[in-house]
Amino acid sequence: MMESLGFTETPSVSYSFPRPVSPKPPPARLVSTNGNRSSTVDEMWNTTELQAGSMTDWKPVDMERRLNKKVRYPLIAIWVVIIGVIAAGGVWIWQNSDRASATAFADVQGSAAELAATLDPLIEAAASIDPNTEAVSETILSSAADTDEASRTLFSTAAELSSSYATSRSLATDAATQTLNATKSLTNTAAYLAAITPVLTAPSLITEPDLIDLGSAATDFGSWRARFDMVVSNLPEGILSPVTAHLAGIGDELEAIQGAYLDGLREDDQAAAQEAVGTLEGRLTSAWSLLLAEAELAKASIQAEINSARESLVSLTG
Repeated sequence: MMESLGFTETPSVSYSFPRPVSPKPPPARLVSTNGNRSSTVDEMWNTTELQAGSMTDWKPVDMERRLNKKVRYPLIAIWVVIIGVIAAGGVWIWQNSDRASATAFADVQGSAAELAATLDPLIEAAASIDPNTEAVSETILSSAADTDEASRTLFSTAAELSSSYATSRSLATDAATQTLNATKSLTNTAAYLAAITPVLTAPSLITEPDLIDLGSAATDFGSWRARFDMVVSNLPEGILSPVTAHLAGIGDELEAIQGAYLDGLREDDQAAAQEAVGTLEGRLTSAWSLLLAEAELAKASIQAEINSARESLVSLTG
């Protein structure tokens, strides 16, 4: 019957219609008439449906359960242990360092006391310096050795002090340096005097031409001169320098003095020979006087170094 009316089950032609497009609403007219809203605004207000999301299916989330899934408690525990161990180690190192510093300071004070005990014998040894001796006394050698050893020990212990004991380390270093300088000056001065004293005595030269032949006279003067030159040329620098310079000047004059002496003997001129010997003796006497003065200055310098070191040691040991 459908077919008789012109309908078929499968249409030979299919039609599609576009989706209707909603017309844009006209712009709202916000014009008021007699203080009332316009009819256009009323129509839009009444025909617009507000689509709000439904809140009826909202449920609170169990945050604790989620946190339990994300937080790794074993890892936190490990880090807590590590941090605790580091902190404990830092405290232990700090305490141990503090104890080590205190121990080092006690060692320095002990070394300072030992050094201080050697200073009085050292002062006595310095006072015993005598240009008339031809050998360094045992007193000087032993006292200088004791002070030298104690000074080096103080140096070593002071090097162990931490920066918190900078003042004490400075005092210890100063005291050790001063006493080492004192012992060095003492032994060098004593050795200098022992070496130079024998050649400051004029040789016993015969001035009568009839009592000595020219060859023997030349040998006597030459032997003494050779010894003098050898001693002066080997004197150390920086020790009693004015004396060394004076002796070097005498050495430059010896050639002329020796020639005058031998010429007097050769010419049977006893007065000329005596004058040459007198010139030599006068030059050596002036050197001796200078030596005595410089030796006293050396003693004073040594004692000043010792006294300065003593002050530093007193400040260090209290």
